[in-house]
Formats: sequence, structure tokens, C-alpha cells
Amino acid sequence: MLWLGAGIPVIGAVLTALVLQSLGLSGESEPSPAPGGAGASPRGPAAAPFLVTARQESEAGCTALPRRVSSPRDRAELVAGGDAQAVIRRNQGARADELTVGLTIEGGASSLTITSIDIEPKSPRAAAPLAGTLVCEPNAGGEPKIQLFADMDTPAPVFRTGKNSTKRYFKEKVITLEPGEQVNLSATFQAERGYRAFGLSVRYVRDGKDGTVPVPAPRGGRYAVTGYAARYGAVYAGSPGGVYRQVEDPRPCPWHPETQGC
Repeated sequence: MLWLGAGIPVIGAVLTALVLQSLGLSGESEPSPAPGGAGASPRGPAAAPFLVTARQESEAGCTALPRRVSSPRDRAELVAGGDAQAVIRRNQGARADELTVGLTIEGGASSLTITSIDIEPKSPRAAAPLAGTLVCEPNAGGEPKIQLFADMDTPAPVFRTGKNSTKRYFKEKVITLEPGEQVNLSATFQAERGYRAFGLSVRYVRDGKDGTVPVPAPRGGRYAVTGYAARYGAVYAGSPGGVYRQVEDPRPCPWHPETQGC
């Protein structure tokens, strides 16, 4: 699920870029970033209707990997305080339960309206939750933004106005972007029953003409989210210093008490 709450004026329309560095399963391709940023045409960045920056929000949570971490390099990165995110990217992990992506959109040379942000699942239905390795880190923080919410367990997910809302955000609202104006958004994708990889694209209207801009995932990652599995091949718990320790219990109970058997 995904919700868009108000924190920045929303009335016209320009939305773009969702990133979620939550990674997905192997074998699925992701949209390639536009060379000059989202919305760039072959003529270069100057032709882009707007600029968009996407990043995964750093909130406390877990990431699931499709396989148990076994290589000496990956295990050393986790237990010695290395780059845990690199391990997650190499192993095509997906954020567990919720993936939150922050978007910053900056207006170009002329006004435009974002009429919709489309979610494009890579499969018609969710697959089984990833159950190889669970990596859980401590974290905090975040500034107020327009909030979007999407339930990725549904066959055709769309952005809604709240986490438990049935109202579609873009059915009654649009986002207007003036030249040089910045709009910040936060999109949360939730999966409780299975794994889902997806793409994102922004629909807009400028000078009476419709357009679509794909939203590349941040840092070469991909958009993906997974429900919690009942048990994992390995579970690593992180500390504020960036060091992870492998825990004996293969269940995600400390982070998801609702899991069967907890």
C-alpha cells in the first residue's frame, strides 16, 4: 500500500521519481536511468520537463534476501561493520513489510501538472516471500512530505490517500509544479503476503500535451518489497555502529511479532 498525505501544496501536477532501493528477485529487469535524469530527451537535460531525485528513506526496518548469505565477502561486510547496503544490492534484496521512497521534484522551464504516478508490477501477482537472509538495521529520522501509500498485495496497486484508505489519491488530486519549484514526496509500498518487484512512471500535462516519464530506481537498485517469511536461512541484527551479528532465532519475531510461531 502507498499513501500520500499532505505536507506540501498539492493542486496541479508534477510527480516523478520513486526510488526504493529495496531490491528485488533475480531474473527481473529494472528500468534504466535516463542519461540526463528523469524526463530527459535525446537532446539532453535542458529538454527535461522537470528534474527528479529518488532515494530510499532511512527508517528502521529489515531487508530480505532470496538466498542465505554464504560468501566470505558478504559475511565479512556484515559482521565487521562494512557496507551492508552493498551486500543487499549484490544479493538482490527487497525491503520487508514496507518500502518507503523519498522523491524530490524540481520544476523546469514551464509549468506543468502531474496527473498520476503509475505503479507497474513485474508480475500479475505476488510471489512467495523472500526467505534466504533477513538483515535488520536500526535507524531514524525524516522530514514531513506529501505521503503516498500503495498495497502491493493487490493485483493492480495504485496510490491511495492513506495507509488504510480506499480513496485513490490521483482520482481527485493533482500536483502542480511551477518553474523552479520543488515538491517533496514520500511513497510507502507495503507487502504482507508475498514478494513484488515493480516499476514507476509519472504522467503529466504540459502546454496541453500529455507525457510520461519513467522513474529510475536509486543507485542502480530496483523497486521491490516482500512480506515477512515465517523463518529464514539466517537473520542478522544491526547496531548503530553499523556492525551486524547473526542471531540464533531464524524467525523475524523482534521486528514482526505477528509472524506465525512468534
